Amino acid sequence: MQPIIHKAAIALNLNPVSAGISPGDPTFLVLNLDMSVSVFVERPSRLPFGFGKSRLVLAGKLGARATDIVRPALERKADLRVRIIEVEPAHLSRSGRAAIFVSVWGNPADIAQPKSTPAIFTRSKINDPVPPRNE
Repeated sequence: MQPIIHKAAIALNLNPVSAGISPGDPTFLVLNLDMSVSVFVERPSRLPFGFGKSRLVLAGKLGARATDIVRPALERKADLRVRIIEVEPAHLSRSGRAAIFVSVWGNPADIAQPKSTPAIFTRSKINDPVPPRNE
């Protein structure tokens, strides 16, 4: 696996501090019907001794540039490793908003768009029959 996206911000749907999101948490990308990419974070069970199932929490959506990069891999259902690399609380950021940044790793061949080969011979108007004139 190689880095595909080193650091991408997420448009948040929640407060990462109150949700308990921290760097290194397992994260999943899901391609939506509107071709946007949602980011889900796996949160462990709150029950004592590890009982119960972990749950997926919608953290937000990737930006347009990051979505364009990972969309081909998600359409092919490629194996991607997504991790939270930075959580910035609102009181520490310059903008006054909380932020989460993710890193995406995978096979670079999975994100390559298939190149279309141009046709050698193209349609030309030189050989088209001339329509008759109405005089």
